[in-house]
Amino acid sequence: MNLALLLAFDGTRFNGSQRQPNRRTVQGELETAIGRITDRSPEELGLKLAGRTDAGVHARGMVVNFATERDKVNWVKALNGLLPPDIAIISAKEAPRDFHSRYRAIGRTYQYRVLNRETPDPLGRLYKYHLPGELDKETMKRAWSRLLGKNDFAAFCSTGSPPRSTLCTVTRAEMEEEGNELIFSISAQSFLYHMVRRLVGSILEVGKGRMEESHFFSLLEGRGKSGPTAPPEGLTLMEVSYPSPWGWDSSF
Repeated sequence: MNLALLLAFDGTRFNGSQRQPNRRTVQGELETAIGRITDRSPEELGLKLAGRTDAGVHARGMVVNFATERDKVNWVKALNGLLPPDIAIISAKEAPRDFHSRYRAIGRTYQYRVLNRETPDPLGRLYKYHLPGELDKETMKRAWSRLLGKNDFAAFCSTGSPPRSTLCTVTRAEMEEEGNELIFSISAQSFLYHMVRRLVGSILEVGKGRMEESHFFSLLEGRGKSGPTAPPEGLTLMEVSYPSPWGWDSSF
């Protein structure tokens, strides 16, 4: 059967989600735990991830899938008993044979949290970016909302493997305030490498008055230089969504 898992992880001590030689990764830990149940090597397992996250980035709604003949296993209980405490399986279910956690996804939602006050939060330092100082929040909200729709995000893509296209369609772009925290939410079918963190880094430059709002808008046409890449700890993959023909809904 084709088994799909919904999981959450604290990315602080991981070198990203995707397997890397001699590095601790989410995929590596999953493959080790699943291998103990199935007696299959990582190559035989063929574990597929819905997306890649960088070192220090967290997830509440990562989806993975793999083929297995072990249909009598309580996968949630079994894997949570084998996995380290910074990964948890939330649910597991059989998926259609042609389901692929990455290629069948129709949307991904990320959230970035900024603590905007003078004093840091020692207990939350691994899950939000501390930024003291005044910010022009109204201008930031207006600029962030302009991300909606189809734009060229070439200016927000870090160097690395060149994407086939730098055009992305954003279906949700919201900035909210909760006390001293700023919460940036963004949804799209796919994202470029470091795109969300560079968008946040740029919008914070707008808030500080170091970047004109008009320059931020020009970046959405693929022109100019973006702001710095925001640190990884504030970013969380919240959800991966799939179309209903595969029996999935937005809450997995």
